[in-house]
Amino acid sequence: MLSTLQTPRSSLSRFTLPSTITTLASNSQSTLTTTQSPTTSPPQSQILSIRHSLLTRNLSAVDLARSYLTRLRLTEPHLRSFLHIPDDQTIISQANDLDRRIAAGEDVGPLAGVLVAVKDNICTADMPSTGGSRILQNYRPPFDATAVKKLKELGGIVVGKTNMDEFGMGSTTEASAFQ
Repeated sequence: MLSTLQTPRSSLSRFTLPSTITTLASNSQSTLTTTQSPTTSPPQSQILSIRHSLLTRNLSAVDLARSYLTRLRLTEPHLRSFLHIPDDQTIISQANDLDRRIAAGEDVGPLAGVLVAVKDNICTADMPSTGGSRILQNYRPPFDATAVKKLKELGGIVVGKTNMDEFGMGSTTEASAFQ
């Protein structure tokens, strides 16, 4: 299995610069040689950086989760972008479990420690799923949607359900029953 910290060979070609560029200029052919060496690393990714920091234990999943929760508590009253956020202990316990698995050398998945918010029209077994409508205000699905299940299997931590227009009928969240 390819490590998520390594870029697949086929993807590297996108980031490699040609060493020679041929140009046509006013009916004469000239060759411009660049002095840049080929680039072998893709652009930086926060997900890969977080995963690397977790796996090398420069960062704990609990510290990452607490930092996120602090920022969420500061910004959410103004943004009102979440309809449901689990209690802090639920998220911290998932982060603790991840730290324990990393310490034990277990495979934690490519999304290890990535904190994910899920739109409210996607079913989550442990949180209400309202679709932005008061009709479904107290609905708790008995299962996780396949997308949520896959996110969790890959190591992601679901930290809440985000607001939306009622039943997805809009694009600005102005038609949310909870706005």
